[in-house]
Amino acid sequence: MQSNKIGFYRQLSFPRSQTALSQPIYRVILSVFLFESAFIMVTRVPQSFVWNPRLLAFNILFLLWLIMEASRVRLGHRKAKTYGKFSRSFLIVSVSCLLLAVLESSSGNRLGGGTWMYLSMAVGTCMFSVGVYLRHLSIRTLGKYFVTKVQIAEEHQLVTHGIYSVIRHPSYTGLILGFLGLLIFSQSILGILTFIFLALPLYLYRITIEERALIEAFREQYVIYRKNTYRLLPRVF
Repeated sequence: MQSNKIGFYRQLSFPRSQTALSQPIYRVILSVFLFESAFIMVTRVPQSFVWNPRLLAFNILFLLWLIMEASRVRLGHRKAKTYGKFSRSFLIVSVSCLLLAVLESSSGNRLGGGTWMYLSMAVGTCMFSVGVYLRHLSIRTLGKYFVTKVQIAEEHQLVTHGIYSVIRHPSYTGLILGFLGLLIFSQSILGILTFIFLALPLYLYRITIEERALIEAFREQYVIYRKNTYRLLPRVF
């Protein structure tokens, strides 16, 4: 009887190799909790953003994006070589720019009202939508190889089809458009400038680390692929 109970509890428990963050639902809950906690702290008054339609829309847009990302993107492979200790710093700085934008907006600072406000909201929403769609395509195309760390997994294959046949790093293009879109939407001068001068160099650092890893793994195959594609924007860069 005791052995049957032990077998039953083993079936209910998670495998030892799994952690809480390997489960999408836990990643979503933790991500939403952390961002909303920071959001409320930055606005200083918990109810203040409810009376600001632009801040409320900003919050909802990013939350939907955050849920999509946290539910689909894995942190890393268990058995893989990892490159770059600070390769995820661009994400920390990018989210910090959003919190700066929230702080600036909740303080009443913005580029202007009327036409400028509606124009910035329209442009920001368009950029955000394109960015999120690029992220969706990137995640779907890379599949199991899409993780937050720079890693080369066992039996890793170089993906060169779909959106990756045009640009090599569409996921970063999507992130840049998404974050910049939200910053323009919020009319945050401080957030936009911080993103341009601090976050963008970190994106380039991440791309450099990633391309070094891919060259090490695929050698001539990746060199040829790099010659026939663009880094972030078709026919531009």
